[in-house]
Amino acid sequence: MNSIFKYLKSKLHVLLFLLLEILCITAIFRFNTYQSSFYYSNTRKLSAGLHETNSAVFDYFGLYKKNEALYNENLELRRKLKSNYVVESKKMFEQNDTVFKQRYKYYPAQVITNSTNRQNNYITLNRGKSSGIEKGMGVFCPEGVVGTIIEVSENYSIAASVLNTQSFKIGTPKIVELNYAKGTVIWNGKDPNYLSLEEINKYESLKIGHHIVTSMYSKNFPENIPIGVVETIKSKSSETFFEVRVRSAVNFGKIQTVYIVIDLFKEEIEKLEAELQKKNPNVK
Repeated sequence: MNSIFKYLKSKLHVLLFLLLEILCITAIFRFNTYQSSFYYSNTRKLSAGLHETNSAVFDYFGLYKKNEALYNENLELRRKLKSNYVVESKKMFEQNDTVFKQRYKYYPAQVITNSTNRQNNYITLNRGKSSGIEKGMGVFCPEGVVGTIIEVSENYSIAASVLNTQSFKIGTPKIVELNYAKGTVIWNGKDPNYLSLEEINKYESLKIGHHIVTSMYSKNFPENIPIGVVETIKSKSSETFFEVRVRSAVNFGKIQTVYIVIDLFKEEIEKLEAELQKKNPNVK
């Protein structure tokens, strides 16, 4: 303790100088209008800047929770869509006597790994058998169709991405502006931003800007999930079909969260179709 007092005593003249400096500066800013205005103006700016930086830092670290809240909100809204239900008449010929049966459920999942630079790309998700995930289930994000589940473990699953030349295609998509379903959507293995819409007869009234979505005939997805927008249409006189390039609705390099679709009627439908196939082998 004595050593501290001795040190302060040896520096007494310096401390006194600093004290007088502080008093002088305070007096200058307090009793002079220009200096006072300059001081308060700049301290406000500095304070505002620090506050803005502080808010930005906390907002950044709070993005995950905000995104998660929005994600869950979107999921809840999607659960209420009419496309998740089928209308079933309770009695014959009673037009208004109907029941809505839920057809689709959704599991949210996080992307663990994802590739976009190969001919056959896959996405690993943090949902597996313990969550009720099975092979064949569709995967999509708020922007549009992402892929189909092809492998499942207890806690994880792997989806064949739309960007997969072997394991993925979307059969009978719907052209919104024409209000009918036709063709097949595939990826040609080149640009990850573009898909190909095949089997569209060149006499169809397809136009640039038309929106392509999933249809009621899609086995793995509910209706009206975005696929993309028609960007170019080419026609060759020697060919029957258009060469249609579709800009994908999804930026596959930025996927973080997705929904896995569970079709509650799928098992029943497949069982019924299998029975028909067994009785009539020639039926496709």
